[in-house]
Amino acid sequence: MTVAQDEIYRVGRLSLDVGRHVLSGPRGEVLLAPVPFRIMEKLMRRAGVIQSRDAITQAVWPDPDNEPEDPGRVIREKISKLRGLICLIGTEGPSGVEIRNEREVGYYIQSRKDR
Repeated sequence: MTVAQDEIYRVGRLSLDVGRHVLSGPRGEVLLAPVPFRIMEKLMRRAGVIQSRDAITQAVWPDPDNEPEDPGRVIREKISKLRGLICLIGTEGPSGVEIRNEREVGYYIQSRKDR
């Protein structure tokens, strides 16, 4: 699927500008490095839908030769940092946005009001 460079994904009060690699919320915005950007893009493109760790790995490292030794660990670390960024830019709280983990299945992002 080809994504327009000016495309913006939104989940609750969180938005991801695909062309600029910028994650925005009520308290500001942050420029994402390539790996966190690809993870967030994968999650926000299909918000509310569980994305398997394998699907995220393929989105982040399309060429298996470039894949790190333990991609699952890298994904966990980056998602932990993304959760912190979500809080930093002001989309946490009861009406905010969260990245959730379904153990042994994968990750998804959702607005807490959609639960």
